[in-house]
Amino acid sequence: MQKLWLKDFEHHISAATWNTADELLQAGSVKALREVEKHFWVASVDAPDGTYEIEVMITPHKIKAFTCECWTEGRRLMCPHIAAALLKLRQFLEQKAEERKVKAEKRVKSELNRITVSNVLGSASPEALAEFVQEYSRRDRDFALALKTWFAGNVTGTENPFALVLDSVIPQNIQDKKSREPELRRLRQTLEDLNRQLDNASEEHNYPTAFQIALTIVQKIAPLVRKMEDTKRQILLEQCAYALAHLARFQEMPVSPELKEDAWTAVFELVSTEGYPEESAVPVLLFLNREAADDGKFGQINALFDRVPYPAPALILHLFLGALAKRGAAGSVIRVLEEYSAQPALIREAIDVLARSGYGEAAYRTGEYFLDKLSFTFGQRREIERILSEIATESGDLDRQIKLLWRRFLQSSNFDYFKEMKTISGAGWPAELKKRLAELRKQGNDGMTAVVLAAEGEKEELAQLLEKQDDIQQFQLYENLFLPEDKEFVRNRYTGLLTVYLTDHFGRQASAYVRQQLSGLLQKSEPEMVIEIIRDLVARFSDRPSLPEELAELFPKSKRKAILHPEKL
Repeated sequence: MQKLWLKDFEHHISAATWNTADELLQAGSVKALREVEKHFWVASVDAPDGTYEIEVMITPHKIKAFTCECWTEGRRLMCPHIAAALLKLRQFLEQKAEERKVKAEKRVKSELNRITVSNVLGSASPEALAEFVQEYSRRDRDFALALKTWFAGNVTGTENPFALVLDSVIPQNIQDKKSREPELRRLRQTLEDLNRQLDNASEEHNYPTAFQIALTIVQKIAPLVRKMEDTKRQILLEQCAYALAHLARFQEMPVSPELKEDAWTAVFELVSTEGYPEESAVPVLLFLNREAADDGKFGQINALFDRVPYPAPALILHLFLGALAKRGAAGSVIRVLEEYSAQPALIREAIDVLARSGYGEAAYRTGEYFLDKLSFTFGQRREIERILSEIATESGDLDRQIKLLWRRFLQSSNFDYFKEMKTISGAGWPAELKKRLAELRKQGNDGMTAVVLAAEGEKEELAQLLEKQDDIQQFQLYENLFLPEDKEFVRNRYTGLLTVYLTDHFGRQASAYVRQQLSGLLQKSEPEMVIEIIRDLVARFSDRPSLPEELAELFPKSKRKAILHPEKL
């Protein structure tokens, strides 16, 4: 099928077909013309011999395909019905195009009537614009500042125009609250404009300009942030952190070695003058310690730490610890911090900064060492344990996870830690349990050993442990595990423990103590066992008249005689 253009298809069909099609169009025979799918049109054409449905495909102005119900098999040439529908379609599309043109002209006219910035700039001469800018800059300080900030990079003849811009908006007396609000607003807007230019320079690979802007912001704003305390501090801190992040990216960008060296040196020098706020510790350390594996860079960091008096400022201490960690010297990190053992809060912070800086191994080993060595507050200890737990979990180190859970379990007796430890151990739990029990026995921690044995249902080992103890309250914690299956063991332990007690204690007060201990068994519905214990104790301590009297109080009067003197029944 020949592909025809809609605009002139009539020149490529027979004259007879064209004349008939024109007559059909003029008679209004083309009806129900519609686009059923994109570029797919259908219509019906009333002809003298009947009504025919036609289909046409046009994309976007070329006739790609057509068909009509009048066609006989094998026909491919256009019939009058299709030609009439195409004429109708062309008229429709031309009408729509004209409507769009009229709307566009109205829109342009409307914009001209509105006066937009775009059409004003397009009609003003460069001289007129320059005159306006100069005049308006004299009248509006904010406009003048935005202008200087935006075009500072175009100024020649000055070493750092961006520094001059910032110097002009940094408040002279940051503590003066009356003047701070408008000055800080202008400073914030200037920083936002500079950071936008920083983005543009980076995108255009104009690295020298990007470096100059980023470094200027960091050098000028970081010391200023340290003097602020309210929400303004956070606002300026975000702008400073954004610039610092750009400086850090220079280490990964295809910039000159000299530019990378200048960036590192500038950031390091600001650390040496304590020019960074504490919130910048982690990004600064990440930036500087990336190069700490280099002996030259490490030498500078080491020299700085040695130069400052004890105790070292926090940021310099963290920088040195991070450099050691970067070089795999976790042991040296611990030795340095041992000098600060009198400051547990500082050590907790150092562990946190190491972890957030990505030195998980050094942070973990340091935290583990000092948890066993120092007396932290409850909050400090829990925070260190949380940090170590996150490190162990992120690294997938199951042994460390189990060890931390065991530590928490021993400190709190919270069985949630015990259950989690058991879950993590999986199939290795029997061996882990044996290892932990051996550790407790070596420490002589019989109390926690009993807790673990009871939790695991190891009644035989628990019984052996309880038989070695002379603490009846300790035994009573676990007696339910042996009732009612092993009543003989419970009876014998009560008899033995109370015998030991009565051997060393005398009088009615001692007898009352024994009565009190046996009352718990009665509450657990063990009267027969209590009677057997009473008879045994009364027989052993027959020289103590207060003992049977006190123990008889456990039962109603009607049963006391039978309990104490069964031989007389």
